[in-house]
Amino acid sequence: MLVGDELYIATRRYLIDYGMRHLNGLGADHICKVCIQNGGSCCRSCNHLVDRVGCQNRNTSCTAWLCGYLKLLFYKAGLIKNWHTFWDEVPGIDFRKDFTPPLVKMTTHLEVPMMRELGEALANDLKLKLSRDKDNIDFIVLASDLDELIDEIEFAGNSDISTQLIKRLNYLIKDFHEFQQAIKNIELHKWGEKTTQV
Repeated sequence: MLVGDELYIATRRYLIDYGMRHLNGLGADHICKVCIQNGGSCCRSCNHLVDRVGCQNRNTSCTAWLCGYLKLLFYKAGLIKNWHTFWDEVPGIDFRKDFTPPLVKMTTHLEVPMMRELGEALANDLKLKLSRDKDNIDFIVLASDLDELIDEIEFAGNSDISTQLIKRLNYLIKDFHEFQQAIKNIELHKWGEKTTQV
């Protein structure tokens, strides 16, 4: 419900559904399936997680939170800052639970992305990685490394430190060929749209 030019009221349920549409617009569901099926689920030991099926009772906290692989997805799509800004407005977010009220005043609005090929490509690279590894330990460790590194990149801003951190990130994902090609395709598509508008 729109209240003013910038302010609108959203239900808690709407925020969760909207967040899921946004995640699925980037193909995050492809990545989550790989994690759930290979024991790397970030939700392990949560009462609402059904083994090898997924979440049965999502809340605002789960929806807003990004694991290392989803952070990589949002970062490379150029959407991570907007994602964080949106969820920073939602009150009551806590670890694996929320105290979000039924109605929330919001000012930030996100356009649902249409880049499912990014998540699908990253999921395919993760499957290939898992098929080459002896176990899933490296898969789980890499998710954690990406999580911390992308936070550091965001915190560093446009500094010289950021440049070094980005080089490290690119090294960590050097074998994600399908994902990197999907990013290039999207960048080419965006560039093509800009030149036709000029």
